[in-house]
Amino acid sequence: MWVAVAAAPLLAQSQSTELHIKFKSGQGVVPVYEGWERVPDGSFNMVFGYLNRNHVQELSIPVSVQNGFDPGPADRGQPTYFYPRENHFLFKVNVPKDWDKKKELVWTVTANGKTETARATLLDIWEIDRKVEVSNNGGGVQTSNELIAKDQPPVVSIAPVARVRAGTQVSVVASVTDDGIPGESKPRKPRPLEPSLAGAPPSPVNVPLPQKPRAPQSLSVLFFVYRGPGGATFEPEGYVKVADGKAEVKATFSRPGTYTLRAFAHDGLLRAPADVTVTVDGPNSSQ
Repeated sequence: MWVAVAAAPLLAQSQSTELHIKFKSGQGVVPVYEGWERVPDGSFNMVFGYLNRNHVQELSIPVSVQNGFDPGPADRGQPTYFYPRENHFLFKVNVPKDWDKKKELVWTVTANGKTETARATLLDIWEIDRKVEVSNNGGGVQTSNELIAKDQPPVVSIAPVARVRAGTQVSVVASVTDDGIPGESKPRKPRPLEPSLAGAPPSPVNVPLPQKPRAPQSLSVLFFVYRGPGGATFEPEGYVKVADGKAEVKATFSRPGTYTLRAFAHDGLLRAPADVTVTVDGPNSSQ
């Protein structure tokens, strides 16, 4: 009896410690169903994002049984390149107005041998609106409904991008127009460091916390790899302020292949995406 009593706290401590481990790599990607929204034509948009459980590892998972929807088609416009940690409200899947409320649309992602699913329905509890997206994308829960309703999302497009070699910079230029709402506001205070969980064992310090770009306080654009065989670096990083209707970055791709870059234009409340395809050749190939 004494042995069993002594072993129990040790087991509990081991399990508790495991819950707070931050993994650099080797973990799965969890597709996330954010909810559904109404479309003026009577149809519905199901909105998705994902959680990459890794703090460092970025994953390329092409559309396949490892990254697909059911019922088909498997390709519903989902990302195939997954950045670390939380990435919300990334894409929408339109379903017809006669879609059964209880019928599931399932997004499956398999990464590092771990399979996760998101099951989307049109049940009433899953209905979302602009307020939900603004709050989750850093616009702040204090923003008034009146201001959100008055605002219109930016209109953004990306100029065609020249064919480029891996490891060589190429310019990516987005053109943006906006209604001027909500207007530029005061800069935010620096983001505070994450507090430690009360009573939790310390997390390993050798795993960095990914630095997510904060929602801008002025009309800006965020560029990232949406689909592709590898990652890319952007200069400058994070949100790029729009000047004279344009935002520009220099992109450098890690490996050859066909990429889709996505640009989210953000006015401080609402955002809108635009995509461009980029062909990247090997560093020694002739163009």
